[in-house]
Amino acid sequence: MNEKILIIDDEENIVQLLILNLMAESFNIDTAYDGEEGLDKIDSFQPDLIILDIRLPKMTGWELCRKIKEDPKYKKISVIILTASAQRTDRDKAFSLGADEFLSKPFEVKYVIDKIKEILENKLK
Repeated sequence: MNEKILIIDDEENIVQLLILNLMAESFNIDTAYDGEEGLDKIDSFQPDLIILDIRLPKMTGWELCRKIKEDPKYKKISVIILTASAQRTDRDKAFSLGADEFLSKPFEVKYVIDKIKEILENKLK
């Protein structure tokens, strides 16, 4: 796989865990640690999929997801919300903003990778 994945999360340990496992699957990875940096990286890295936390410094994941899905040049980028929240209202909000998946922390890495592959494979159909 050569798909590009952008991880936007302010938790270093989560980011490192995802990087190690996604690189083992041959994904190209870039990272951002706040919402503003994430928006800049979307433009420069042009990811196929974004893993996005909702609680971020400088710009929330909610705001960033909205910007991605409202922008014609970004709206086809798949978004997985990966957050510590397991609240139904957050799940509903994620899907209403256009997210492709909502996953809660803590998470099983294999499940996240399976979801990424599923989303990217469905994009190609």
